Amino acid sequence: MNFGLLWIDALLGSWLWVAAVVAWVARVKRKWLRVPLSAVVVVAPVIALGWFVGSAAVMKFRLNIEPNWFNYSVSLLLGYLVGAGFIVRRAVGREPGLPPAGATWRRAPLAIAWLTALAIGYMILLNMDLAIRARCAILSVEINSLYLATLPAITSDAQNAAPLYEEAFARLRDNKEEEQVQNPPTGNSDNFDPDEPATITFLSHQAKTIALLRRAAALPACRFDQDLLDAPDISAKLPGLNEERNAANVLNLHAREEIAHGHASLAIDDAAAILRMSRQVGQRPLLMSALVGISIDALGNWTLEEALPAVKNPNELSGLRLEEPESLGRMFQQALRGEERYGLTLYGNMPASQVEIVNGKAVWVQDTRLLSSGAGLVGAFFRVFFLDPDAYIKLLENFQNVSVQPYFKVRDQLPDVHNVKSGSGLFTSILAPSLSRAFDTLARVEAGDACAQTAVAMTRFRLDHGMFPSHLDDLVPNYLDAVPIDPFDGQPLRLAIKNGQWIIYSVGPDGVDDGGVEMVNGKGDVIFTLMSRPAQATSKP
Repeated sequence: MNFGLLWIDALLGSWLWVAAVVAWVARVKRKWLRVPLSAVVVVAPVIALGWFVGSAAVMKFRLNIEPNWFNYSVSLLLGYLVGAGFIVRRAVGREPGLPPAGATWRRAPLAIAWLTALAIGYMILLNMDLAIRARCAILSVEINSLYLATLPAITSDAQNAAPLYEEAFARLRDNKEEEQVQNPPTGNSDNFDPDEPATITFLSHQAKTIALLRRAAALPACRFDQDLLDAPDISAKLPGLNEERNAANVLNLHAREEIAHGHASLAIDDAAAILRMSRQVGQRPLLMSALVGISIDALGNWTLEEALPAVKNPNELSGLRLEEPESLGRMFQQALRGEERYGLTLYGNMPASQVEIVNGKAVWVQDTRLLSSGAGLVGAFFRVFFLDPDAYIKLLENFQNVSVQPYFKVRDQLPDVHNVKSGSGLFTSILAPSLSRAFDTLARVEAGDACAQTAVAMTRFRLDHGMFPSHLDDLVPNYLDAVPIDPFDGQPLRLAIKNGQWIIYSVGPDGVDDGGVEMVNGKGDVIFTLMSRPAQATSKP
């Protein structure tokens, strides 16, 4: 009903604008000016309505967004053009010997009527916007309560990894020595040189940082104070994401150096710290955090792939517990909950209060930064016509539900989840495909995790028997309860033996078994490669 009233008011207001201005144009004595001035009068609303039509056309025909307001905007534009043409014709038309009809129109009443129509339309729009903003506030309270309830429980400060991470990040921040390192993954070189002086110096000076990162990763919980805030500061958050990834890179650099010097157990400890760190930072309250956590997890698997061939004693694997970290799906689910609460704050742009940390405790305080922003005509127009908070919540909750299910079971559901047809709005429809693609990335890394878990079991088998097994089933039940399931097809992982390499693999996103060929441009398999080791290189405890 409100949209209908807004349509009628906009149409009447645009006609009154034309009538009020052409009443002045008709009084212009120079006849040759009347036509171009009348055209200018008509064109002014056409620009605004034309932009509306153009935006609606893009939403309908290119982005496939519903509601796209195409019919609504086109009918408004056509109605305006028909009425404006009639008004101008009547205003500038004249009988022989008589002044133009518009010259007899009373300008003041027309102007007052036009201003009244503007005021009424503005009030309708603001009332509709207020309802949306109030809905956002209500939803935000509900989502915020759920998010805070699902944060990791902390029994004491001594069990919270966050302060240790913050100290480690601070030590790495603005470190000039790191800029001299050329070894991967922090440098630009493709080949690792264990004797590079810059690497040796940097790792020596960052020994305490590495120790802090290992200690943090070993703690049972991680909760950063800023994650309790209602409205995360994105500008402050982005550098933190870089610091988290950089810290993981330092651990990988250290692992490579230890492998080169025959210290496999230290490299395994670094890999375990990276994998644990991925869960701790990935569950923070933004989707970007989850994606960084996923990338850190992939780096941890890569570190394991480098370290496992160097393992010579089962004791070197004692600190590795791949079954303990929370699943990536659970981590992703928590990040989506945080994304909900941030999105609603961004949506409504009207928080009455927020949580801040005072003396180590969370307290509610008034927040005046956003109360006055986003309340203007443009912000109200976008919220009313292009945004839908309920569709946004429905979308993210659907993604949260499927995030903890095996990918092969929900892959076919993802198009239905993100292709929201009715009431999706611009923001939701643009966000949905990106989330859907993120699930593909999540499944790839989960496949890498399954391959890594199997590779560790194969390494233990090698240490006990002097060789790798020929079949993954040989690992059951002494080394694995069951062969891990490929998240892309629901079948057990595969094993390929080629040129002295044991390749554990998943079929990958294309679902095609390529026999353990590494994925390139979306084609191929997700693989984890183990090199064969001579029998004398292995020993039992």
